[in-house]
Amino acid sequence: MKLIFFLWCVLFSMASLSQDSDIAAYIKAWNVSDRSQSYRSQVFFDSLLIHKNDPAFKKRYLGHIDRLKRYVEKHPDRRLEVRLLMFEIMAAREYNYAGKYYKTIDEAIKLAYPLQDEQLNAELYSIRADIPPSAETHLLYNLKALEIQQKIGYHYFPYTQNRFFGVSASLYGQGDYQRAIRYGKQCIDLWEIDTIHRDPRVFVFQCDIMGAAYKKLHRYDSARWYYNRILLALKKETDPQVMLLWQGIARGNIGQTLTAEDRCSEALPLLNEYLQSSRACLDSLNIAMAQNALAALYFRQEQYEPALAAARQAWQIAQSRNIYPEMINAAGWMRALYKQARNIDSAFYYADVQNRYQEEERDRNKKSEFSVIKAQLAFDNLQYSLILAQSLANKEKTIRNAILAAIVLLTIIALLLYNRKRVKEQYRMRVMELRHAAAKRDVQEAKDKIGLFTRNIIEKNDLIDSLQQQLSDRTTEADASEQLRSYPLLTEEDWEKFREQFSKAYPAFFDNLRRRMENLTPAMERLAALLFLKLTNYQIANTLGIGKDSVARSKRRLRTGLNLATDQALEDEIAVLDIRS
Repeated sequence: MKLIFFLWCVLFSMASLSQDSDIAAYIKAWNVSDRSQSYRSQVFFDSLLIHKNDPAFKKRYLGHIDRLKRYVEKHPDRRLEVRLLMFEIMAAREYNYAGKYYKTIDEAIKLAYPLQDEQLNAELYSIRADIPPSAETHLLYNLKALEIQQKIGYHYFPYTQNRFFGVSASLYGQGDYQRAIRYGKQCIDLWEIDTIHRDPRVFVFQCDIMGAAYKKLHRYDSARWYYNRILLALKKETDPQVMLLWQGIARGNIGQTLTAEDRCSEALPLLNEYLQSSRACLDSLNIAMAQNALAALYFRQEQYEPALAAARQAWQIAQSRNIYPEMINAAGWMRALYKQARNIDSAFYYADVQNRYQEEERDRNKKSEFSVIKAQLAFDNLQYSLILAQSLANKEKTIRNAILAAIVLLTIIALLLYNRKRVKEQYRMRVMELRHAAAKRDVQEAKDKIGLFTRNIIEKNDLIDSLQQQLSDRTTEADASEQLRSYPLLTEEDWEKFREQFSKAYPAFFDNLRRRMENLTPAMERLAALLFLKLTNYQIANTLGIGKDSVARSKRRLRTGLNLATDQALEDEIAVLDIRS
């Protein structure tokens, strides 16, 4: 029934293009406010899409828009004006000049608010999710659209599957794999609800997200199930290049799940096929992913030379394209492989590279989190401004109606002022909550960095032990110790960065320490901080680039400065210095 309705409407719109009275078809469809309004309006969007490459149709559509604008000027109608703005935005997107209309969609949302039409709002939110392109608004407005569509009924809206896919993809990008799976399942469950507007490739993309999310959660049977669904869906693909690439992706991901289950003989041909198809399609991202997958397989089989070669290939192509996740992955494999080969310098180098890129990735994720908060605040501000605008419009209407409504008007004004104060207070409290949450995240991030610093010290000490063992084969113990001490792991710059993060994580520590000791030196501060992190004398010595005897003497001086009795343990006193007095 939907298909018949769709074809009838498209044929009707095409047949009337040559007539000036054709704008009557737009006006008639756009004035509808019942549940059929979304599909009636979608007919014109579909017609744009069908004829987007035909210059003659483009000229006629733009002519329709101009005539409709003149009509609206003579016959003001809020609903018609909103629908015209929506059609103008969609035409701009199809003809590749949507940039100048980025603000128009927000104007349409504001203009539609007094109509109190949730179905129309859901359509507007769906457009706003993609225009202008932004990961944060894409998730927010898709969720808002789906919230309304669920209430009204999904079958009244075209492209509902795409809304679920957009949410699922955004949540996967944020690392929320459980919710990405939940929304992805709804996309697939509703796949038959709108057979006219569904895109078979969206189905493939959605199955890929589902498989990847299950793989992240180590649910390998479920991951393989969705990648096999991709292989089935590709049988209907008409583009050989697309089919080749996605068959490789699906089989490569199945191979990765088999590797994780130590079924390497089954995984190897699938991963090789993945690499070859990615190369044939010149797809840098998937080439890097395939090489890293092979590095993992060879490492698991203790074939270290081919593992290192694959990791290097992944590193080179990921670095040339700034593909950070695969750069981090490749650096991790090379770090492990060089450590296995006792190539300490290279292991150090790739450990530092991996840590640096991981920190950059964390910074990007943090900025993304703040962008999501800003998008939510912007949406709340928009709703607040719409409420005020509508209330003011009601006030003016009341004034025009009758002088007797003055009492009612005063009541409305009083309620507006109270509501405005209340909303402002709520907004202020929300900002305070967000700032408090941001401060808590900063403290947690600082603690994470301190924990990472501690783990790095322990790991570097392990590497130093390995180096010391190698040196002992060629030099005396004294010479080896001297070489190790000449390799300090904490420079003045490192200390300042460490001290800054430590103070964020444990803000009371240094203040309490200074109150306990009048003649506190920077060296004592360093020692106290490292003791607080529960490092051993050997680890502290390597971190500060001094001998273990020097650490013992420094601890005695610190004990004396703290006026500790003989039965008081220095470490116990240090451990409570982060408690606020």
